[in-house]
Amino acid sequence: MIQTPFSKQEQEEIRSNFSHTRNGYIYLNHAAIGPISNRVRGAIDSFLDERNNGPVENFEHAMKLSDETRSLITRYLNAPSSSQISYMGNTSEAISAVTEGFPWSEGDEVILNSMEFPTNVQPFRILENRGVKTIYVKAKENTITADMLESAITPRTKMISISAVQFLSGFRADLKAIGELCRDRNIFFVVDAIQSLGAFPIDVQECRIDALACGGHKWLMSPLGFGFLYLSERLASELKPFRTGWLSVEEPWELFNYNQKWQPLSGHLEVGTPNMLGIAGMGASLKTLFEYGTDKILLQIQYLTQYLIDRLKDEQSVSIFSPTGLQNRSGIISFTINSDLNAEETILKLIEKKITLSVREGVFRISPHFYNTKEEIEKALEELF
Repeated sequence: MIQTPFSKQEQEEIRSNFSHTRNGYIYLNHAAIGPISNRVRGAIDSFLDERNNGPVENFEHAMKLSDETRSLITRYLNAPSSSQISYMGNTSEAISAVTEGFPWSEGDEVILNSMEFPTNVQPFRILENRGVKTIYVKAKENTITADMLESAITPRTKMISISAVQFLSGFRADLKAIGELCRDRNIFFVVDAIQSLGAFPIDVQECRIDALACGGHKWLMSPLGFGFLYLSERLASELKPFRTGWLSVEEPWELFNYNQKWQPLSGHLEVGTPNMLGIAGMGASLKTLFEYGTDKILLQIQYLTQYLIDRLKDEQSVSIFSPTGLQNRSGIISFTINSDLNAEETILKLIEKKITLSVREGVFRISPHFYNTKEEIEKALEELF
């Protein structure tokens, strides 16, 4: 039986960092958007205070903060080098940097699957204008395996892209197995990590990932409009920049030296003034995750989702939509209720009681984070049923 890794005192300390918990809110919707902790807000406020109260022009501090956050992301992903991390606006922008920059030929193929959120579909779908074919592997019982993907590979397959965790079912893919398949077949492996990172860490080297795209506003509990892209050296060497700006050259402060050499791709993608509020917030959030231990955070989420599954199994009207075993389970537990209950109306009534869940495609979705408690889950289920 899974036990919480945190003592009562640790839980109280963790929860004190999230002000909404003291205001009577039960928030169980981290698969949509995460809260901003006091620590994250403090880091953002500190940076804003410099711009507001002086010294105003804090460029040197900004660059130091940027380097620090990039190093934290590198550590979290176990990336070989911080030079392989590019700051991006969101997951879609990061994936688009790959799809728009890759040297496609007419007839090339990309393998996706039938469970993907549109973020991991539309940047590939638009490539149809260039003669690139998108192959959708049909999921079986909300599952996609390396073997299923392998069956779709042809000599024209150039890329496989998959979400580390599927947004609706919560299915967590075996990234290591897929990565090994891609490397054996000389196929580039792209991962949408937004429903995983912050809850389930990903080792880009162990999983042989070529591109990992992630926004920070869900499980990473960082500001909206900030994310990042990891690129392996082998994929970066193939890509061409899909945009450019004044910071894309080797010596941007040589302002009238227009014909400079370009930055390496990861640097080239950061074309102008960075989102410093996003950088400050992301850095503070990652420090918090490291402070409490990423392994403990994962275990706490597994503890809470196991409690949720056990409770849902007691409800005869419920059909669980998500994997229930640890191997493919994530922080998302989705289910249907076999009744005349109007899902959307039910969610709105719960919000009036300061309880936030979500509904996607008629399926209820609960996604707790490490600061949540089983008492909060119990209260939410009591109100739901």
